[in-house]
Amino acid sequence: MQTSPHLSNMLRALSLRRLSAHLQTARPLSTATQTSALQITQRCAERINELSRQRNKHVVLRVQVDGGGCSGFQYGFVLEDWDQQPQPSQLTDKHDILLEQDGAHVIVDDMSLAYVSGSKLDFVQELISSSFRVTENPNSEASCGCGVSFSPKT
Repeated sequence: MQTSPHLSNMLRALSLRRLSAHLQTARPLSTATQTSALQITQRCAERINELSRQRNKHVVLRVQVDGGGCSGFQYGFVLEDWDQQPQPSQLTDKHDILLEQDGAHVIVDDMSLAYVSGSKLDFVQELISSSFRVTENPNSEASCGCGVSFSPKT
């Protein structure tokens, strides 16, 4: 079913307002919680390390939560090439948190981490696609069939 541009814009604005409202009430996580809040699976770490070898750079996976998707919020994944191994002191945004598992590095901002805390970050290979995914999210009330968007618990 195709939606009109006007309806699409209204839905996007609603999603952004919902994200803004949630972000205003989200609490920052303690340092102890930050380091164990997002479990990076072995498959995910292996894939990030494989990409680093292929690109001959230090590949860092950035994970973020944005307004949008069919359930109101969506996971975003961006691969960043770094010239050297990332260190917390090199992060340019004070809200970014650097996580490491078996030499693989992941950056997540503190507000997004509040929505994925307790989840697993995995790399999934299927017959028709392969992708990074947030799985087993205890903060999600519902998610879409493809697993890209979710509705947070209130």
